[in-house]
Amino acid sequence: MSKRKLSQQQQRRISNNQQAITESAETLQDSEEGLVITNFGKRILVESQSGEIYNCTIRQHLGKLVAGDLVTWQPGLEDKTGVAIAVTPRRHELSRPGFRGQTRMVAANIDCIGIVVAVEPGVHPDMIDRYLVAGHQLGLPMFIILNKIDLIESDEHWEAISELLIPYSEMDIEIIPVSSISQEGLDELEDKLSHQNGVFVGTSGAGKSSLINALIPDIDIKINSLSESTGLGKHTTTNSILYHLNRGGNLIDSPGVRQFTPSPCELHQLEAAYPDFAEFLGKCKYHNCTHSIEPNCAIKDAVENEQIYVSRYQSFQRLREDFKEALQTTP
Repeated sequence: MSKRKLSQQQQRRISNNQQAITESAETLQDSEEGLVITNFGKRILVESQSGEIYNCTIRQHLGKLVAGDLVTWQPGLEDKTGVAIAVTPRRHELSRPGFRGQTRMVAANIDCIGIVVAVEPGVHPDMIDRYLVAGHQLGLPMFIILNKIDLIESDEHWEAISELLIPYSEMDIEIIPVSSISQEGLDELEDKLSHQNGVFVGTSGAGKSSLINALIPDIDIKINSLSESTGLGKHTTTNSILYHLNRGGNLIDSPGVRQFTPSPCELHQLEAAYPDFAEFLGKCKYHNCTHSIEPNCAIKDAVENEQIYVSRYQSFQRLREDFKEALQTTP
């Protein structure tokens, strides 16, 4: 029996497949792992395994990459350039609402979140609670950084600020008072971040940038290096930037926001994000109680009896309304 000959089209297809396999193997041989330092538009800065910074394009199928992402990349034709060809699945990712309701990625592969609040312009419990809910959703440890303590004018001023933070202290959330001016608390804060991928979050004006400047003395040199790598001048990006800490570990600086909202979730999931509600849940008259207008509500009774702080209850209700509206408008 004679062997069937391959058509020219089949021969070309086999040849093309073999070439693609060869090119793929060569690509993998030339590639290495890298760490995304920042994203600026359609490009990213990637730190190589040798610590050098490369200005890289992104393969379209990878989507949005942010500070903290681990990628596989290969060098480009020009010096200090490259292309990201694959991304390692993220352990965690922090996002925030973006333009026109779109979700905007903030940081990837983080181990802890530091909520930065400040003596001036003031401590806002509602903002703290919103980030605590986001941390709960991600299953990440959270701590509060009370910044600008050099501006505390008197014992009465300190007591007023401390009173706002009592609910978090009673929930065993660590609070670290710091000042980039007096340097107080900086050693403790750096120890807290050591050997982790941490991210600072908070409102504009909380002093995150000045705090990072104090933690990383040579940050101006690093910023200038990043600026040169992007070609965008000193104002490199409005996105997050990853910095290495002197004692080990990484710190991601995220842009300040006026208002932060966690990912919308169902009522029972929001309740679970408020650990101070736990002992009262399931004791309301109605199983689907929203703890707002229903009678015989164990949560409202606990607020009235000062077993739950009013500020915590109020932030819960604001988030419940925000989530209810968001879930109703989701297609």
